[in-house]
Amino acid sequence: MRYVSTRGGAGSVDFEGALLSGYASDGGLFMPQKIPALDSATLRKWSSFSYPELVKQLCSLFISPELIPEAELNDLIDRAFSRFRHKDIVHLTRLEKGLNVLELWHGVTYAFKDLSLSCTGQFLQYFLKKKKKHVTILVAEGNSDEIDEPIKELFADEDFSRRHNLMSLNSINWSRIMVQIAHFFYAYFRCAPSMDATPLPVVEVVVPTGGGGNLTAGCLAQKMGLPIDLVAVVNDNDVVHRAIQQGDFSLSRSVKSTLASAMDIQEPYNMERVFWLFSGSDSNLVRSVMEEFYSAKKVQLPSQLQKKLSEGLKSCSVSDEEIVQAMRRCWQDNRYLLCPHSATAVCYHYKHSSRHPNTSRCCLAPASPVKFENAILKADLTLDISPEIRKLKDMETRSCALKRGDDWAKLLRQQIEAVAKQRNSKPS
Repeated sequence: MRYVSTRGGAGSVDFEGALLSGYASDGGLFMPQKIPALDSATLRKWSSFSYPELVKQLCSLFISPELIPEAELNDLIDRAFSRFRHKDIVHLTRLEKGLNVLELWHGVTYAFKDLSLSCTGQFLQYFLKKKKKHVTILVAEGNSDEIDEPIKELFADEDFSRRHNLMSLNSINWSRIMVQIAHFFYAYFRCAPSMDATPLPVVEVVVPTGGGGNLTAGCLAQKMGLPIDLVAVVNDNDVVHRAIQQGDFSLSRSVKSTLASAMDIQEPYNMERVFWLFSGSDSNLVRSVMEEFYSAKKVQLPSQLQKKLSEGLKSCSVSDEEIVQAMRRCWQDNRYLLCPHSATAVCYHYKHSSRHPNTSRCCLAPASPVKFENAILKADLTLDISPEIRKLKDMETRSCALKRGDDWAKLLRQQIEAVAKQRNSKPS
């Protein structure tokens, strides 16, 4: 399996190259050169697999055994999931009136990212140990849009990037998208009414969407042959919704602060991958769209691309008030607490369950409610915070503040140089 840039200006790389790079050298994002196609017989076979088994099967399609032999790949994935609190790793909760919630938050930080990052960390350690090398990992903190720009600037400096072995573990990294594809297979197999029907039934998967990583993974699952319909649900920061419905891929005047804070993003970088998939891998079109977007902060998508997006994806925007209402209703009906991000998906379900009562639907729940005490209180609900969570809240945090107006890229360079100097001065 080889990986190519969405913008077509970089050579192909293997999985290790995509993992260690993050961004491609032309500023694009890596995608598989060929997307594997699965037939109905394979899907029926996989339908009884556990979540870790699905991850193993999917990763083996995208990682050459010459890079990581099958037995070692399976061992890495088992190690990745060894610290999860739930025996199933992810868990489907079936609630009243056809509401299915797929809990992706049983890892150490109570968020869906634990699933892909745990695996990615194991893959990374495997290659670094083998080659006795180090990397410098850059990830966004705070408002994602603000910090992404200086990070991209550093990656674009090929000499600096190569000298310090820069990589990112944000959802720009292909490895994270790859693991997240398993969410959709697991959701489908747990929610499909029958695996014996021909053709296989369709399941609608509702995806809370910020940067678009999970949405990209869902689109890939679709391309691989999984019979799912996808719904991208956003908060008041609705750039993804506008792009799908109207072809309006443009920034609002500012990022709006909402209860679903992890979705407060105006530059959903993974939409570049979605555009690539829906344009038939047209890297020239993607490069043109993304260059205009990052230059002018707005672009009207080509009509043919927008048509394919609106035909292939559903979307909606959910307000803070609707989030609160969904949290309250879910508690009243089920005594089940939702985090505000999960509530965006459940809000969509409540709006559409009466109109389409026979639709099999699964709502992705990206985070545990224990992380969002303020939102729980705003919904007039009560949260029982465990001693384990209170201990996390009391832990020391270490940070270096970046002030608006400062040259953040320059400050990041200086910090990376300082860390490298400190590391190189240590005796081997």
